[in-house]
Amino acid sequence: MFFRKSSVLLLVSLLIVSLGLPAGSGAAAGVVRAVSVSGGSAHGIAAWSDGTVTGWGDNKFGQVGDGTSINQYIPRQVEGLSGIVQVAAAGSVSFALSKDGEVWGWGRDYSSYIQNDPKLRDQKRGGPVKLEGLQEVSSIATNGNLGIAVRKDGTATLWYPSYDQPGVLPAQIHYLALKAVSGVRSALINGNDALFLTKEGSVKQMSVVNTVYNRIRLESDPVSVATLASSSITGMAATNGELFLLRSDGQVLRWNKGLKAPSAVAGLNNVYKLDTGFYRLFALKRNGTLWQWNYNSGALAKPYQIKKGNQISNIWGSSGTFGFAQHKDGTLLGWGDSFDTGLATGRGTVTKDQAGYILAPVQPPLMFFVNGEPFSFYGTASIKDGKLYVPQNSVFKALGVKVSMSTSNPDPKLYYKQMSVWSFVYGSNTVQVKFSDPLELYINGKKSDREFTMNNLPDSAQFPLETICNLLGIGLQWNKSTGEVRLEN
Repeated sequence: MFFRKSSVLLLVSLLIVSLGLPAGSGAAAGVVRAVSVSGGSAHGIAAWSDGTVTGWGDNKFGQVGDGTSINQYIPRQVEGLSGIVQVAAAGSVSFALSKDGEVWGWGRDYSSYIQNDPKLRDQKRGGPVKLEGLQEVSSIATNGNLGIAVRKDGTATLWYPSYDQPGVLPAQIHYLALKAVSGVRSALINGNDALFLTKEGSVKQMSVVNTVYNRIRLESDPVSVATLASSSITGMAATNGELFLLRSDGQVLRWNKGLKAPSAVAGLNNVYKLDTGFYRLFALKRNGTLWQWNYNSGALAKPYQIKKGNQISNIWGSSGTFGFAQHKDGTLLGWGDSFDTGLATGRGTVTKDQAGYILAPVQPPLMFFVNGEPFSFYGTASIKDGKLYVPQNSVFKALGVKVSMSTSNPDPKLYYKQMSVWSFVYGSNTVQVKFSDPLELYINGKKSDREFTMNNLPDSAQFPLETICNLLGIGLQWNKSTGEVRLEN
């Protein structure tokens, strides 16, 4: 269901040293690690070393990939995918590339609406859609609207959805072979331009938009290819019209259309990998430290190290205000602003202090078992201060718990205001929660002083599962390292 199966990876220490990778870049045998991570405006997607994919965060268009349009605060496995080696996300869309060179997409323009689902009438969405026009692909990139696929032969193809039939999902996908470039190793989309890193280490630029007619260019349109760097480039990242290049000596270069040539960024040398967020650059140095540069924050803005950003082996970016990092022990981490980061830490939280952003672990997927049988539900679970919370329409019915909502009697002390009251009835036990301020807990009709906390998310009231199970006499075991939750009655 939500689990990722273990696979065996080899730790080749001599190779790591010879390539100059950050300490701990290898994977221990038997450990499932993230191999590719990407973020949209407010969601995250991760591909794992066993070929599975998980998604989390904002899900209005189905971009998480769980088959709903319900925001998911805990990662969910994307069904129907296997052998995935790369993911790419931006805006409200997600894409995955398989080891066989095939590409799938979901989210805006790709996930169809499913009407009259018996369990989820209005929020059911279709799963990943295969992009039939792409084969033998080695890498993918997207800006949330357009995508570029680099084929194994070094050629590149642009793809984009058609809006000729509004409201019809999935949209028709158009493909355009970019014949003016060859020998491509990787590609990016930045504004109206496609950028290509060649196998020789040069960087090429070409426009994919016909600005005269304000449309994606046709194969018959005139095209010119500019060379931004002729050699020695090993990586690149781009956002909001800015291009950042990584030179083979570890120096980061910056280029935009206001600069005649790429120029060195002070303080960003000895770098191993680059990626970007919204108006920010992320850099992983060869010593395993993680750095960020909010380059659009004024002349005094300088690159700074992320707090606890040590012993990092890999980094990934997003089109939002957040990024992802992998610790050398394999832990997937995230940092950024509030829940919109899609950090999947289990709740909306601002992970920063006066010293700057703090890395936080991405919560592993949860797998529920009810009386030994696997059980899933459409809504999201959440975790706050180490406690597990679920919505009322989750596991309770399967456990035989009757859940209902009523209103309290008018309270003259509060101008006769009425409060919502949730009731959980199981056997001879009844737990009631009155949504007053503070919350009031009643056990079998008697008011209790026992602590009872809710995790009120923007789109879901979350009840403390362990507390309710304990009060009703239902057994619960939660393995926090694996995400396995077992409920017995």
